[in-house]
Amino acid sequence: MRRFSTLFWVISLFTFLFVLSYIHAYLPTYMRIEGTTLTKSNFFYAVIALITLLNSAILILSGAIHFVPSFLMPIPKRDFWMSTKENRAILYLNLKAWLRGLAICFNLAFIVGLLDVYDENDIDISIPTAWIYALIGILTMGWLVTYYFWFNILPKEDN
Repeated sequence: MRRFSTLFWVISLFTFLFVLSYIHAYLPTYMRIEGTTLTKSNFFYAVIALITLLNSAILILSGAIHFVPSFLMPIPKRDFWMSTKENRAILYLNLKAWLRGLAICFNLAFIVGLLDVYDENDIDISIPTAWIYALIGILTMGWLVTYYFWFNILPKEDN
């Protein structure tokens, strides 16, 4: 599961960059975003900064988990996960994978947001994204629920 979350996180980043590049190429020089006029380059740099900050914050958070005291770890079955070095190592790897999955949900929301910006600035195209936002919201809520189940199930010991 950890490898899949990393793979899909990288795929979501590349998809985001592809959509951003496509939209940047076809947007007019001066574009509208909910009544505000912006230049194409300012929009591009702002979006790159925002996605970089969000994904960097999630990566920093996943690396900083090592420094959180065991009594502050917000996980089910904390006593088990914090009991040995091996269990802690598994916990940290699983937390990194779970946080990357959360980043995937955020990246997908940004991709759909880019499609909305493109839709607002192109007269000839209409992209219905409301149902995609609802789907991403359901996916994100489902991912948040998996946190409890992911850390509540104890790993099986090999005999």
